[in-house]
Amino acid sequence: MGLLIDLVIAVAALLAAAYCMVLSRRLRALTRLDGDVGKAIAVLSQQVDALTRALHQAEKTNAQASSALDAQIDRADATARRLELMMAAQQGGAKNTPPMPDVSAVAPRVHDAPADPSSDFAPFGRAGARNGETRPRVLRQREPLGATR
Repeated sequence: MGLLIDLVIAVAALLAAAYCMVLSRRLRALTRLDGDVGKAIAVLSQQVDALTRALHQAEKTNAQASSALDAQIDRADATARRLELMMAAQQGGAKNTPPMPDVSAVAPRVHDAPADPSSDFAPFGRAGARNGETRPRVLRQREPLGATR
């Protein structure tokens, strides 16, 4: 009976050793970069790095656009104040109209404003343009729900 138990233990040990070898080979294949999973991990790592760089670039661009928008808002506020002063002066009457106040003391102009007033604000003309170039707009029509291609 003792010999039979020893034989069962020896067979179980051999099976466990064979199973460990199979697992070792699979783990080695998983960690190699020239295998399928290794390639996928390397590609995903590169894509994460590229997306991180793109995110930082987008944050920089957003900060620049925000500062430009703040400057335009300041200019719009200054223009609104000037218009209010002009309307108040005109409503005062033509007989005792005071001379126009110096609006430069009330609302100074932003130094980086463009010189051409027609290019101050064009929300639709330059929506997708970069570096002064314009892109043609592409208009697409929807197909009816029941239409097939």
